[in-house]
Amino acid sequence: MKNRPEHIQGLILATLGALALTPDGLLVRLVEGDDFKIVFWRGLLIAIALFLVQAIQHKRTVFQKFPLQNRKEWAAAVLAALGATTFVLSITHTTVANVLVILSTMSLFSAMLSMIFLKERIALRTWVAMIFAIVGIIIVFMDHIDGEGFTGKLYALACAFVTSANMTVIRSEKKINVPSIFAWSGLMVAAPSFFLASTSLIIDVKIGATFVVMAVLNAVAFVMLGAGAKRIPSPEVGLLMLLETIIGPVWVWLVLNEIPSTNALIGGAIVIVTLGLHSIASLKARQA
Repeated sequence: MKNRPEHIQGLILATLGALALTPDGLLVRLVEGDDFKIVFWRGLLIAIALFLVQAIQHKRTVFQKFPLQNRKEWAAAVLAALGATTFVLSITHTTVANVLVILSTMSLFSAMLSMIFLKERIALRTWVAMIFAIVGIIIVFMDHIDGEGFTGKLYALACAFVTSANMTVIRSEKKINVPSIFAWSGLMVAAPSFFLASTSLIIDVKIGATFVVMAVLNAVAFVMLGAGAKRIPSPEVGLLMLLETIIGPVWVWLVLNEIPSTNALIGGAIVIVTLGLHSIASLKARQA
């Protein structure tokens, strides 16, 4: 029988983790500037924040836990670095609503990759959800067939794919140290961005504070979601992650008055409802 107090604790932790991610798109928008300047500071400060989390958790053994231990951890870190880079590039080239709708389909990409590489069976409900999600994404892509908006959606699609590949690698090895992977990925994106940035990397206090808030919220999200995922089923985590898709664009609308297009609203509604129903169906199947 399920331990109810532990389940409630997991729900609270995962909800807080998902909510911590909701302002991420807005914060990237608020630090306008050269794309790779944003990638540099975001990656570096997230790496520092996650290292501090590791230091608090492991204290004297942090320097034993922090280094990447094997090829799978290195592969996951590289994929996470690609995901972090394409996330920023997508946010700076299209609307936050478009990006978050496309990224919300990561769980379906993960199911497909798990079938190919981990030999896991895909349930019929997941195949149906994939079809509806593809329809929703096509509707989102119908805006701005050419130009920057389309480029941003392609970056978002690439981010969804490499992040799903990363999740598949992480799931294939139970002992992987996830905070270390994302900390190292931050360093991996910061190093080349130092040279790729076309403007000075110097930032003022206001932008620096925004980056620090971004880094802290991401570190909190990783820790909370990781702790929550250990206590509740993955379909419930998937449902809670839809909070980012729903609330993220609201933050941008309230602060920057960025209004999603009609296609983004229609396609987003199809994707969100599909993923929500899929998670509920998966949860019922698990309970049965």
